[in-house]
Amino acid sequence: MKKLYFALFMISFIMIGVNVDGQIGVRAGLNIASYSVSGDGATINSDPQIGFHFGIVNDFKLTDNITFRPGLLYSGKGGKISFDLFGVSESVSSTYNYLEIPLSFVYNFKGEEQGFFAEAGPYLGFLLSAKSEDEDIKESFNSLDFGLNLGLGYDLGSFIIGANYSLGLANIAKTEDGDDDVTAKNKNITIYGVYQF
Repeated sequence: MKKLYFALFMISFIMIGVNVDGQIGVRAGLNIASYSVSGDGATINSDPQIGFHFGIVNDFKLTDNITFRPGLLYSGKGGKISFDLFGVSESVSSTYNYLEIPLSFVYNFKGEEQGFFAEAGPYLGFLLSAKSEDEDIKESFNSLDFGLNLGLGYDLGSFIIGANYSLGLANIAKTEDGDDDVTAKNKNITIYGVYQF
């Protein structure tokens, strides 16, 4: 819980107090989420699951071409595992909700406020809830996720559209003694819009 409070304090400090020239925006979009589980030399990839995210971002212009864009987002992730049981196809959906802090660096190709851009940077995620078919499974997962975001977009001025790929680097699954080789990692494709004030 202390980590969560620290993260909220830091992102609030970054977004409100660091730079009066920052431009706040509201972000919302679609998640196409999945996860992978690896262990004993095998990897299982889940089918994608649709979710959503929303929150706020803030742009701090560092140079004519480079902008720092931190954010604070509620993000739904997870995936669906399909399998055959006695000749009958079954599927199990899992949903993981995170408080996510993307810390993206944006490169605008034209060096102007409008135009195409590329973005990259790390993210931190703090698990809020985890469910599988309405069963609470939060205790089976680590509270911290982190990884990298890579994306492209177009800045229209007061409105931004973009898409990025999030690659989870943290093992989100809690492991017991003897299961240290089992890892689970989030993956996510997002399509989003930002309205800047």
